[in-house]
Amino acid sequence: TALGENMTQTSTAIPNWERRGEQALGVLFAAFVALHFYNALFGQFEPLVQRPIFVGFGIGCAFFLYAARASRTGARSGIERAVDIMLGLLAFAVCLYVIVNRDRFSDIMVRYGPLDKAAGLLAVLLTLEAARRVIGWFLPLLALCTVIYFYFGHDLIEGAWRPPRVSARTAVETFYSSTTGLFGYLADIGARVIVIYVLLGALLLSTGSTDSFMKMATWIAGRSYGGPAKVCALSSAMFGTVTGSAVANVMATGSITIPTMKRLRYPPAFAGAVEAVASSAGQLTPPVMGAAAFIMAEFLAIPYTDIVIAAIGPAFLYYLAVWFGVDLYARRTGLQPTPRSEMPEPAEFLAPDKSIPLFLPIAAMVYFLFNGYTPSYAGAGAIIVLVVACGLVRPFARDGKKQGVLACWAKLARDIYEGMVEAGRALVMIAALLACAAIVVKVLTATGAGVKVSNLLFSVSGQGLIVALLLAAVLAILLGMDVPTTASYVLAAAIAAPSLVRLGLPELTAHLFVFYYAILSAITPPVCASVYAAAALAGANFWRVAGRALMLAGAIYVVPFLFVFRPGILAQGGTGQILMDMGVASAAVFAVSVGTSGWFRGKVPVIGRLLFLSAAALLFYAAPAADIIGGLALAGLLAWRFLHGAPQPGRAG
Repeated sequence: TALGENMTQTSTAIPNWERRGEQALGVLFAAFVALHFYNALFGQFEPLVQRPIFVGFGIGCAFFLYAARASRTGARSGIERAVDIMLGLLAFAVCLYVIVNRDRFSDIMVRYGPLDKAAGLLAVLLTLEAARRVIGWFLPLLALCTVIYFYFGHDLIEGAWRPPRVSARTAVETFYSSTTGLFGYLADIGARVIVIYVLLGALLLSTGSTDSFMKMATWIAGRSYGGPAKVCALSSAMFGTVTGSAVANVMATGSITIPTMKRLRYPPAFAGAVEAVASSAGQLTPPVMGAAAFIMAEFLAIPYTDIVIAAIGPAFLYYLAVWFGVDLYARRTGLQPTPRSEMPEPAEFLAPDKSIPLFLPIAAMVYFLFNGYTPSYAGAGAIIVLVVACGLVRPFARDGKKQGVLACWAKLARDIYEGMVEAGRALVMIAALLACAAIVVKVLTATGAGVKVSNLLFSVSGQGLIVALLLAAVLAILLGMDVPTTASYVLAAAIAAPSLVRLGLPELTAHLFVFYYAILSAITPPVCASVYAAAALAGANFWRVAGRALMLAGAIYVVPFLFVFRPGILAQGGTGQILMDMGVASAAVFAVSVGTSGWFRGKVPVIGRLLFLSAAALLFYAAPAADIIGGLALAGLLAWRFLHGAPQPGRAG
C-alpha cells in the first residue's frame, strides 16, 4: 500500500515546515503506541474512550500520511494536501465527539440531534475513504454496499432478502454511538491486543534482533540443494512469528534472499515465487500469528493459546510443502547451495548479545501466554524483557565496549523510538481496515444477511461436507484477493464458517480452514499482494512469478482438507492420534509435491505423477484401510524411483 512505502525514498528537497510536520507525526505515532502499552500493563479505559482513540487515530492518520507521502513525491497539489489534512482533523473530531458525549450516548433514552446524525454519517464516510486509500477499493466498496442495503434495503428489495426498516436513530446507534459498528469488538481487539504485538514486532526489527533469524536459517539450510531458497522459507517462518504480515515478510526477508538467489543464478521468477509463498504463512506461524488469530480467539471465546497449539501442525505442513517443492525443483534444475564462504558461524547468532534480545522476549511471551496471562499483558511483558535485555547485553558486545555504556543506551533509545514510530505507521492500516470490516460484519449480523448467505452455501452444497469445504475455500480466496488476510478471514468467518459448523465440523476447525485459505489468497492470482511485492523485488514478470508460486504451492492448497479429516493435525486427540495424523499428512504432502513437480530422482512420467497423486488421495481419507493401501502404494512408488530413478540432478536452469 501507499502507506507501506518509505516516505524518504525521494531526494526531493522539502520545506522545513513540512519536515517538522513529519517529525510531529512521528511523535504522534510514538505517543499512540506508548498509550496502549500503558493500557496493556495498567488497564484499559472505558470502551467508548479506548476504541474511538484507536479508530480515530487510524482513519485520521491515514489522511495525514497520505498527505505527507504526496508532499514528498510531488504527486498532489498544495490544495489537495490541505484537504487531506482537513479530513484527518475531521476524523479525529468525530471520534472525539463520541468520547465527549459517551455518557449521553449510553443513556437508553438519548435523543439524537442533527449534529449527532451528521457526525455519525461523517464517521462512516471518512472510514470508507481512509480504508480505500490504504487497502484499495474492494472492502470499502463492499462496506458501502452493505450500508446502503442496511438503510435503504427495506424500500428497494422484496422477498426473503429484504432487511428490516431502520430509522436514522437506529443507523447512528448501530454504526457510531455505541460499542457496536465502528467501535465494536474488532476495534476492541485492535486496541487491546493487536497494538501490543505490532509494537513488539517493530521493536524486534528496529533493535536488530531479527537479523539472527536470517543467519540461523542460513546455517541450518544453506548447504543443502536449493539452500538459499530454503533459507528464504525458514527465515520467513521465523520472521513471521513477529510480523504476521505477508507483504511485510516479503519486503523484510525478500530484500536479502531474492538478490542472494539471483546472484547464485536462480531464475528471478523462482526466487520471487519462493519468497511470496514462504512469507504468506507468517500469519499461521506461532506464537505470534497476526491480527486474524486474535480475532479468531475472540470469535470463538477461547484462549489464544488454544489457537497457537492448533496452528502448529498446519504451519509445519505448510513449510514442509514449501521445503519439498524447493528441494525437488533444485534437484531437477541443479540449483546450487550457499557458498561456504557465505555461511555464517554459529557465534554470529548464538552469541549472548545476538541471541538473548531475540529469544528471551519470545520465550517470556510464550511463558506468560501459557500461564494464564492475557495476550496484551504477555505482549507488554515481552516488550519490557526485550528492552531490558538489549540494555544489559549491548554494552558488553564488541561495538558496545568501544562506544561506552551511555552511547549504547542512547542508541537503544533511538532504536526504540524508531520502532514505536514504525509500529504507529503500521497500525494506521490495521485500524482503518478493522473499522471498515466492522461495518460489513455489523450489517451481516444486524440484518441476518450473514445467516442467509450461510444457509445458501449450506443448501448449494447439498449438505455434503466436501462440496461445502470447496465452496468455503473458494469464497475465502475470493474475499481475500484485494484485502489483507485479516479482513478476508473476518468476512469468510461470518459467512462460510457457520455452514461448516452446521455440517458437523468443530468451530475451531472450521475457522482455521477459512483462515488458511484467506492466507492463500495472498498468492492466488489474479490479485495477490505477496506475489506483486516479490515480483517487484525480483525484477520478474508478475505472471511468471505467480505461475511458479502456484506450482510450488501445489501441496499447500490441500493441507486444510487434511486437518479437517485428521484432527490430530490440530492437536486434537491423544498423543498416538496426533503422531499418526501428522506422519500420514506429511507423507501425503510429499506425494502431492512429487505429483505436481514431476521430479523425484529423475523426471517422473505422467502415469507416475498420477500414481503419486492417487496415493496422496488415499492418505487424505482418515480410515485404517485407506492408510494401509495409501502407505503401501507410496512405499512401492518410492522403491520404483530408487531402483529406476536418476540420483543426480539435471543441468542448472
